[in-house]
Amino acid sequence: MLSRMWKQRQFVVVASLLLAVVASPVALASKGIEWEKSIEKGLAEAQKTGKPIMMDFYTEW
Repeated sequence: MLSRMWKQRQFVVVASLLLAVVASPVALASKGIEWEKSIEKGLAEAQKTGKPIMMDFYTEW
């Protein structure tokens, strides 16, 4: 009887962990990145929120 109880608990723990691992990236990826095209607005927002800035420069010559 004790063995059966432990197997049920193990199943619940493993299923919970599996669900957490599968659901986490989906929840994080659903928001996405909101890019700012104006440097002035981006700098103001970064200063207000205290977040770092990432600037991407490219060209198609």
